[in-house]
Amino acid sequence: MAERLVSRVSSPSYQAYQILYVVLTIAPIVAGLDKFTHFLVNWDQYLSPIIARMLPLSAHSFMLGVGIVEIAVGVIIAFAPEVGAGVLCLWLLGIIVNLLSIPAYFDIALRDFGLAAGALALSRLASEYRPRV
Repeated sequence: MAERLVSRVSSPSYQAYQILYVVLTIAPIVAGLDKFTHFLVNWDQYLSPIIARMLPLSAHSFMLGVGIVEIAVGVIIAFAPEVGAGVLCLWLLGIIVNLLSIPAYFDIALRDFGLAAGALALSRLASEYRPRV
C-alpha cells in the first residue's frame, strides 16, 4: 500500500493536480480579497463600460460582489475541487466575455482563457485524485 502511495505521489499527473489545486484555490481568494483593498490593482477598470451601464448599482459595488464570489469559489475549490474548479472555469469564461468588450484588455482575456483551461484540467484531475469521503 505504501509503495502504491509513493508511486502515485511521484506521478507527474498527480503533481500537476497538486499544483493546480494549490494555485487555483489561493488565486481566486487573493483576487477576491484584493477587490476590497486594491493593493494589487484597481479592479474597477476591468469592468466593461457596456456592463457597467446595465447595472443597477455602481461599478465599484458590483466589483465588491465579484470579490465575494471569487473568495467563495476559492473556498469551494479547497473542499470540493471537482465542483469548484468547474465553477471557476465558467466564471472565468464570463470574465473573458466582459474583457473582450474592452479593446485594451485582450491580453488579459487571453491569460484568463489559460486560467479557465487550467481550472477545467483541475476539475478533471480531481475526479481521479480527490480522496472520496
